[in-house]
Amino acid sequence: MGDGQLEETDVADVARRIEGLAIIPAAFLVHNAEEAVTISLVLPRVQAKAASLLGPWATIPSAEQYLVALAVLTAAAFVLWWLALQWDSLSYALVVLQATMALNVLSHLGGVVLFGGYAPGVVTAVLVEAAVSVVVYRRITRAGWMSRRQWTWLPILAIVLHGPVLYGIVHLAHRAT
Repeated sequence: MGDGQLEETDVADVARRIEGLAIIPAAFLVHNAEEAVTISLVLPRVQAKAASLLGPWATIPSAEQYLVALAVLTAAAFVLWWLALQWDSLSYALVVLQATMALNVLSHLGGVVLFGGYAPGVVTAVLVEAAVSVVVYRRITRAGWMSRRQWTWLPILAIVLHGPVLYGIVHLAHRAT
């Protein structure tokens, strides 16, 4: 009987953790919605700046291509959360997604500096994603949900996702449309 109670407690703890991580795709949705609404307004300035910095070979996806990428990424975040409800081990992927969004906050602030004004998504990056990152990582630290090895890999995985993987997704959207 003691073992069964411990098992039920463990299952309840896992369920609470994953349900608590629902804030990650929800924040992602809010952030991507801001980007979707504002990208077409700022894109000409972004394209001009990219061309001046990188030369004529620099190609920036269109607003429609960004919208496709944002829709795919947002849907993937919710699918990932749903899958984590089925398989607890996937909850770490949600944590990696949030680390990627914490890094994204810095890239948005860099965009503000680089473009000398508003960058699509900067408001929700600072007000939503930064706050969610603090809440999620505080909760994880207090509960001891992650191993030292997982913490070590977290920034590496976030950099890979925010860099080459994100570029690849946007590039695929650029080619697909």
